[in-house]
Amino acid sequence: MSLSDYMNAALERAVYHFNAEDGLIYGEIPDLEGLKTNGKTVLECRERLSELLEDWIYFHVSRGIPVPVINGIEVPIREIF
Repeated sequence: MSLSDYMNAALERAVYHFNAEDGLIYGEIPDLEGLKTNGKTVLECRERLSELLEDWIYFHVSRGIPVPVINGIEVPIREIF
């Protein structure tokens, strides 16, 4: 499996909410702590989540912090470094 496979599996778990007060879409990936962002559209929010997810994975792997397995897919360490 590739990093792309892992990211796609994680993004499939994303949850989006519309906030009527500010008109923004808020998104998060519940299984991955701290992965929350917002955007004017669902697409913009998803793109931001994808960018944030890539940074989140690199941060965790580079510091030896475990990254959860999603749908049986592990982060391919060799592909990152």
